[in-house]
Amino acid sequence: MGNLDYRLSVVLWACLLTTSLSAQIQVDETYRLVPLSVTDKTLFPENAAMEHSTPIVMWEETHVPAEQWTVIGSGQFYAFKNVYSGWYLAPTSKSRGAAIIQNRSLTTSRWQLEAIDEEALIYRIRTTSGNLYLDASADTDGIQPKLAAADADSPGQLWQFIPIEASPKFSEEMRREMIDNYIDRFLQRIGSRRATFSKGSWGESEQLEVILDAYEATGDETYMSIADAIYKQFYQYVGSDWLKLVYTDDYHWFGHDFNDDVMWQIIGVARMGWLTGNESYINAAKKNFDRIYERAYIPFTGLMRWAEQSGDPYSTNSCIAGPTEVAACYLGMAGAGESYYEKARDLYAAQRYTLANITTGQVYDAVVWNPTTQSIKSSNKWASTYNQGTMLGAACMLYQHYGDQQYLDDACKIMNYTVKNLCNSSGIINVCQVNDGDLCGFKGILMRYVNRFVKELGQTEYADWIMKNAFHAYNNRSAKGVTTSAWLTKSTDETATNAFSCSTAAAAAAAVVFMDDDTGIREDLCRTTSARPTDTRCYDLTGRRITPTRHGKAKLVISNGRKSIVH
Repeated sequence: MGNLDYRLSVVLWACLLTTSLSAQIQVDETYRLVPLSVTDKTLFPENAAMEHSTPIVMWEETHVPAEQWTVIGSGQFYAFKNVYSGWYLAPTSKSRGAAIIQNRSLTTSRWQLEAIDEEALIYRIRTTSGNLYLDASADTDGIQPKLAAADADSPGQLWQFIPIEASPKFSEEMRREMIDNYIDRFLQRIGSRRATFSKGSWGESEQLEVILDAYEATGDETYMSIADAIYKQFYQYVGSDWLKLVYTDDYHWFGHDFNDDVMWQIIGVARMGWLTGNESYINAAKKNFDRIYERAYIPFTGLMRWAEQSGDPYSTNSCIAGPTEVAACYLGMAGAGESYYEKARDLYAAQRYTLANITTGQVYDAVVWNPTTQSIKSSNKWASTYNQGTMLGAACMLYQHYGDQQYLDDACKIMNYTVKNLCNSSGIINVCQVNDGDLCGFKGILMRYVNRFVKELGQTEYADWIMKNAFHAYNNRSAKGVTTSAWLTKSTDETATNAFSCSTAAAAAAAVVFMDDDTGIREDLCRTTSARPTDTRCYDLTGRRITPTRHGKAKLVISNGRKSIVH
């Protein structure tokens, strides 16, 4: 009889619990789970990792999907599914003291809820072995909760459910957050007309491109005005001659030595000229391209010298070859003449022969030549996101101009190698996990040209790959909303202090290609430039570029399932 009474009491408790949940905690609704012992922390899969068995830790709230948990369940038992990873909150075992992880199995991730204050949504989260527990003295990000014995007096066993709207997909609002938080955090205004991120060097030129990425992604003229202010600051210190050294407390420029630094500035300014039609940008980029090409081109190699004073004078590498090809294509696009496309084509052919395994899509880093024998005496076959990205970009731009199938085939192989060899099993880039030096800016370069590969070569199957990387960077952002280039690791306000490093996440956000329900590129990505409405980036639902037949913005129309373009 006693056993029957016990069973009846359990059933009654479960019914009461279910009733209270229907009034308060709602099944299929989403919450943050906050311990009463440390109310500024929330449950979070360590580093927003997607893998099974990832530790669950406490972290300062950063308003990201990886902090969101959806209640799953019926009757007596409930599970908590992470909105970002898709896995469930679970102990590693039934033993007291067991660590808490995310688990792919729903059946081993069941909990009970004991209401403590229903109005405030405060509960104990229990298993048959113990309660979800956080040491009341644990006030450090990264502390892992555990399974502990019941203790009615411990606030570490009391959890508040904070209702929140689930954010399971990367959105345009998230993109703007990532870009604008980066700008708000790092852009330094100099008076009313000038601005800087990093007080010079090639990192400044690369961050100029991130702002241009934002402009092309959104059409917001505010970004172009920022780009102009960055260029004006450069011009204030460097002037029209970019092949010189400037080293002051306020600005650093190494154009006297590093040819790739100059080429990055040429890319940014030529791109501004193409986007706006401003001849002063085009002329400045053209003048300095011609001078750097004359200075650095090594005829018997068909390639460019990397540096004038550093390293071997007969060292040629992909980090000057790819940017030179891209810069030449931008000048051709901006109307500087067919000869620039020809230079890009010839340099690309030499890079393809000397600095790549085009069968696999691997882009090599560097070779050093013997000028006497005109043969290679040493090589470095390291592959980087920088080199994969710039050669990919050059292949895309040359394919658009010449229509040669080789360029499209090369681009596909380069992209395939990149995803297979420079990413983890979840498809997230796992190289350049650094927060300083040159490598911290490499990922943004790759993302920029994958965007071009998707939109302008119609490779829409990689749109999800871009979004996946941008979304991961978003989930690992700091409390101030920025993410370092080591975006497999949660950023903090203490680590996310390098503007160049944090620019890569903003570049990833700008690179995202949003798709519609027909798996086509959305209409709002068909944009014109203000100055060159017939030299635009407009695409149909397969990603194929559309050339408008007259001035004006092309528009995608979907009627009765049929897709067409009108002008």
